[in-house]
Amino acid sequence: MKEIILTREAPTNTETMGRLLLGDETILHTVEQEWRPTAPGGEPFNSSVPAGRYSLITHIRPDGKKVVALVNPGLGVYYEEKDRPKQCGRYLILIHPGNTSRDVVGCIAPGFGRSNNVVTHSRDAMKKLMDYIGDDEATLLIKDAS
Repeated sequence: MKEIILTREAPTNTETMGRLLLGDETILHTVEQEWRPTAPGGEPFNSSVPAGRYSLITHIRPDGKKVVALVNPGLGVYYEEKDRPKQCGRYLILIHPGNTSRDVVGCIAPGFGRSNNVVTHSRDAMKKLMDYIGDDEATLLIKDAS
């Protein structure tokens, strides 16, 4: 099983930036929305993801592109809407291409580079992430800034 580690920086009022470690050497940058703790898992479609360990599940988007979904029911994060007990918690939190916090509606976008609050070359970074995971099982450990 492969483990990916996301170490976040302190959030601002508009985004949360971080560094994603694939194995021992590859580092990508990330951007998410800021934390909004209104429900289990944070505010749906409008918040970063709670810190913790997640299973990563391959997800096919409507455009046919492969991305990954985060799942940890203990943190209120489910794969699909139907998986949530009593319609509580978040679902379809994905890692997918994007450059700013506005592009990720509660998800995470990777990038090879970073300039202020923007990640760059996100599609290339997403391909690197998907190639790293391949057909293996993978987890994502998210650690907040200390």
